[in-house]
This record gives sequence, C-alpha cells and structure tokens, in this order.
Amino acid sequence: MSSPVPAQAEACGYRTAGCGPKISWFWVLLGTWALCPGSDQRMSSFAAVPLRRKAAIGVLIVLVAWSLTLGLALAGLLTKYTLATLDHLYRATPLPPASSQVVVATLSQADLDFCQKQGISWPWPRQLYASIIEFCQRGGARAVIFDVLYTEASFYGGEDDQRLAEAMRASGRVVLPFFLTRESKGTDAQDQEVLAKASLPIAGLPPPGLTTYQGMTTPIPPLLKAAAALGNVECGPDPDGIYRRLPLVSVFQGCFLPLLSFGAFCHMQAPGGWRFDNGDLVRRDYRVPLDQDGRVLLMFRGPGHSFKRLSIANIIQSEERLKHGLAPFYKPEDLAGKWVLVGFTAPGLMDLKPTPLAPVYPGAELHATLLDNLLQGDFLHTAPSWVIFVWALVLAGVVTLAVLFSARLWVTLAALALLLALDVGGSLAAFRASWWADPVAPGVALVLAFALATAYSYATEGRQKLAIRRMFSRYMSEKVIAHLMSHPELLNLGGERRQVTLFFSDLAGFTSISELLSAEEVVGLLNDYLSRMTDIILDEEGTVDKFEGDAIMAFWGAPLPQDDQALRACRAALRQQAALAELNTHFQEKGLPPLSMRIGLHTGEAVVGNLGSEKRFDYTAIGDTVNLASRLEGLNKFYGTSIIASETTMAECGDGVLFREMDRVAVKGKATAVAVYQPLGLKDGLTPDTVALARDFAEALKVYRQEKFAEAGALFEEILARHPDDSPSQVFLRRCREFQANPPPLGWGGVFRPDKK
Repeated sequence: MSSPVPAQAEACGYRTAGCGPKISWFWVLLGTWALCPGSDQRMSSFAAVPLRRKAAIGVLIVLVAWSLTLGLALAGLLTKYTLATLDHLYRATPLPPASSQVVVATLSQADLDFCQKQGISWPWPRQLYASIIEFCQRGGARAVIFDVLYTEASFYGGEDDQRLAEAMRASGRVVLPFFLTRESKGTDAQDQEVLAKASLPIAGLPPPGLTTYQGMTTPIPPLLKAAAALGNVECGPDPDGIYRRLPLVSVFQGCFLPLLSFGAFCHMQAPGGWRFDNGDLVRRDYRVPLDQDGRVLLMFRGPGHSFKRLSIANIIQSEERLKHGLAPFYKPEDLAGKWVLVGFTAPGLMDLKPTPLAPVYPGAELHATLLDNLLQGDFLHTAPSWVIFVWALVLAGVVTLAVLFSARLWVTLAALALLLALDVGGSLAAFRASWWADPVAPGVALVLAFALATAYSYATEGRQKLAIRRMFSRYMSEKVIAHLMSHPELLNLGGERRQVTLFFSDLAGFTSISELLSAEEVVGLLNDYLSRMTDIILDEEGTVDKFEGDAIMAFWGAPLPQDDQALRACRAALRQQAALAELNTHFQEKGLPPLSMRIGLHTGEAVVGNLGSEKRFDYTAIGDTVNLASRLEGLNKFYGTSIIASETTMAECGDGVLFREMDRVAVKGKATAVAVYQPLGLKDGLTPDTVALARDFAEALKVYRQEKFAEAGALFEEILARHPDDSPSQVFLRRCREFQANPPPLGWGGVFRPDKK
C-alpha cells in the first residue's frame, strides 16, 4: 500500500500509481518544493496604476514636499544648514583678490609690546594717533578711517585730545565711528551734531527689516567737530554668531545713518543722490544689493591678512623719523590715493570676530571688505526667494517623475544623484558668478519628494513588483521579470492568444530508476537535473511553466513576444542534451545511474496568461499547441531520439538549425498527419558527417515513401554502416523489412500511426 500523497501534489496531477513507498515519499518530500510553482500564490490585483491617477499622485507628492520645505524655511529650521552651506562655498570657491586701494593699519600685540618697552603703556597717548594721520596726509591718502571709539577724554589730559583734533582738521579726510544702541540715552547736542554730519538723505521705501536704534554713543566733542565724516560701528552677526553681512544704514530718530565704511565712501566718493529701489540702495546706475534687513552680503577677499597691512607702531616711527630727516620704515608715497583703515588686532583689545573664512577675523578687515566691495562694485547678490522655491518645485517634480514612471531602481537613484549634483553644482556656478543661490531648500524639497514618491511607489507598485519577482524569479529570466514589473497588468486573471513555442521534456524510465534509490538520493538527483535544465531555459529567456515530477513544461513567446522564439527553444533543447551528458558523467562518479531525456517542441497559437481562481492561479499556456508538443515528446521513444520538433518549429528556426525530417505521424487528436523533425545541431557547429547524415537520410526517406522498401532498406543500411548508432535509421530499416514481408495497406501515404501515446 502506497503512502499518502499531499493534496497539493494531487492537485497538480502527479501520477503516483505503482510508485511504491519510496516514490510516494519522494512526492511528499518534493511536492511543495518545486512541483507546483506558483500554484499556492495568492492572486492579488496586478493592474497597473492608470497614468492619470499616477500623475495626480505625483502632483500631490510634489506639492506636499514643496509645502513642507517652505514651512521649514519659514520656521527658520533650515537657516543653520543654509548658512553652513554658504560658508562652504566661501571656502571652496576662489575669491576675488583684495584691492590695492584699501590698506589696513593694525595695532597688534607686537605693537603693544614694542611701545611697552619704550615706556608707553596702554592706553596710548592720542598724539600718537595724530602721527598716523600726519603720515597718511604726507603720503596723500584718500581717507583715514578709524575703527576706534573715542568716547571718553584722554587719560593724558585735554591737550592730548586737542593734538589729535588738530591733526584731523589739518587732514580733512579722517572718518570717526560712533556707536548706536537699542537703549535710549536721551538726546544731547552731540547726537544732533552726529545727525547733522552723518545722516544720509535717502529717498524711496527702505527694506522692512531695517534696524531702528534708540540711543547713541558719540566721540568726544573736540574729535566729533574735527572729523570729516562719521559712521556707525554697531552691527551684529548672523543667527549662528558668524559675521557675513553688514548693514549699510541704520535708523536713528528718523534719519538714515551709514556704517563706518559706507559713511567714508559716501563722503569721499559718492555724496548724495541715494535712494531705495526694490530693496536695494541705488545711486544713479550704481546699485548695492541689500537683504530685507538692509544688510549687504560681503564678498570676502579671503581669510585674515587679505588686505595689505601696516604696523601702527611702524607708521608712527616712520613719521617721527621723517620729521628728523631719517629714512622711514614705510614710504609715505605708498599710501597715495589709498583708503587707510585703522583698527586693533591685539587679542586683548576685543575687536576680533568670527567669519566664514576664519574664526578670528579683525573687525577692521570687515569694514575693509565692505569698503572694497563698494569700491569694486563686485557685490555678492542673493537670489530672490521665489527663484529658489521655483527651483525647489522643479527638482521635486523631476525626481517624482523619475520615481513614479521609471521601473528601474538605478534610473531613480541616478536621477536623485544627478539632481542633487545639479542643485549643488548650480549653486557653486552661481557663486562663481557672484550670486548666492541657496541649494539647501531645493535639496530638502528634492529629498522629501524622493522619499514620498519612493514610499508611495513601494506601498503600491513596489510591493506588487516584489511579489512578481518572488513569484517568477525561479521560472522566468530577468528580462521577462523586468517586463512584467513594468507591465503588471499582464498578470491579471485571464489570458490572450499568442504565438508561442512549447517545450516538453521528460526523463525516460525515471520511475524505475527512482525505485532503486532512497528518497534523499532521488531528491538530490532530480534537483541537480532540474536546476541545470531550468538555468538553460532561463538563459535562453524562456518561461518555465511547471514541473511535473521529472517533466518540465516551458514556453517562449510569452509574456514577452520573441521573434526568434523557435530558435531559442531549439537551442535550449540542444544545450540541455549536452548538459545532461556532463551531468551523467558526474552521476556515474557518484554511483548514480545515468539519465535519458526526451524533448518535444512545437510552435503555434496558445492561450497564455494567469489561469485559476482569485486565490490560486498559474501563469501557463493551454490549447492544442500544448497538447501537440506533449505528444511530440512522447514520440521520441518510437525513434530512439532525444528531441523531436514540429514542422512549424522547424520552419520558424530558418537557417539557424539543421533538421532532418523524421516521419509523418498520425498524432492523437489531429485529423491529418503531422511532419516531425529532429534538430541535429546549430548551423555554426555542424560537422561534415552530420550534414552528410541529414542529406543521406532525406534521400532514403524519399525512397521509403515511394514504397520502394528494398531500395530504401539498402540506403538505410549504408547510413548505418557509417553511423551504426543512428536510431532513426535502425527504426526505418526494420520497417522496410517488415513492409517487404507485409506491405502497408492502400492509402498508407507513409504515415506512422503509433498504437500508444
């Protein structure tokens, strides 16, 4: 009594009668592994998402990503990253050189130490600063701009202040700073004098974020009166504490007061005629770009020491040496037409600020940078916000299209990488052209859109594609699977008529072989065989329909149309026979019996598609074409051959394969006899003996069909003399002898009528 067979195996139609206990357990072991591929898959909807719906989803994804980015930007959550990106651009991009027209005179720690050794302690007498002014006047400097606050009388007395004031009046080109505060200190005469001397009449509507101050700290009266121009030195950093922008003007008591460098520039080079225009500060055809807070984004010239520096101690000594007829350390004529900024760089004097290019940057050089920008007019413009967010919308839209409408992962990843590179590269190119185009907001929109589109794609088509890949990866080639993933609607229940080439194979006598082996040996033997044969079918881009025990059903031409389907099927069959010969050598080395495989091929129309129920289905082919291919496989046993193909398969192969016609056979279910052929080999691998065999066999078959059996028998004997193992010739020689003894009936027509399948 045989062991019970799983219901799944019975559902697949496995033949178990007479197998005995061993073969029954073989079905038990193997039934759920490979014998019913796809039969336990649950049918889900594989309909492709309509293009219109997908486009609508894409628009929604883009708008959501863009809106989230806009919200993050308005909430200030991107500011930190935007500023850090700007700093990287400052450091990564070659910056324009500093103008030779701007010179920075610095009081460094070395200067303090030198004077200390000379008996001059800090604070210095102000008459020393008078020597700086006199030296610059001697050389013909355009302006001397002090980034030094003189808000208290000199420690050395009023005469010291008067000495400095006299030098300032004599020069007529000295600019002093004042300091605006947000705390009201009341109004005094000095405030009004600053307003009278420093305020700028600027027409137009100012930027909305322009800072308004309530108080002012001014220079002491003697110096205030002697100064040619004045400017504010109060300015704050960006939110992260880094100085990148400086306000050109600020508001105090309804008046516009300039920053120190801008005050010097207006007084010495561009007096009057300024107006606000679309947020910028304009004078005739000269335009200074401002942000909404009235600040100008600096085009730095490099880290500290970008400008020509002079030591204040050496300037003072040079002036004194010139007065005594000695050679100076610096030549005064080197300052002709120069703008000289005087400031402190000694750490203890607290005028060092962080910038994108250096964590410690002299405050005087910040003013020098602004002055140089004003003189050269090479400002760093900021791209309007609407441009940035339109660009963000474009990037989000393109990446969403790539994700939703591309079936290949590498395409979507390449699109993401390309768009990110375009965003960053565009920002870098813009910076080289003196434009700051923030890449952070567009980059965030791009990544958000990619993430949302990918999540949607995975939640819908991604799971569908994963199910398809899992379902068919062992039965179809990668090319076919890729096509199904792009067109999942092909997997809906139902079928279509297609021209296909059917392949059936079976192992001769495998039931008898399996009875001699243990279940483990049968499984191992069959798995090795099926794996090797399946790999060849997939390599030829065929579709494995099912395994029925040791039998394989496959087809070409679906789900992808293939013009060379018959040639692929024949090539696969020939390769399988060669591979089986190698396997048999391996099996014999392991003490296992050799296998013999029979293959049937037929090309014709069949219904191909997912057939079954909503929960259980197979992607398969049905129809008369399938039945004929199965019967052709069985015909091999009558001719001792390993491959038999139909006439249509032979014709579809063209010149790619050499066939010999075997016979005309009355196949069960066919009203007329069909011609059957044996593929002998691919045309490019034939030997002269094989070609001669096909030619001689065709001649003998022709004589045989003329019922000249004695003559035909002689021809077959000649073939066997050269090819003693040619089974078809042996079969026809026996027939010739039988027909000589018992002639065929009238109307025979050379048709073979097998008495069994």
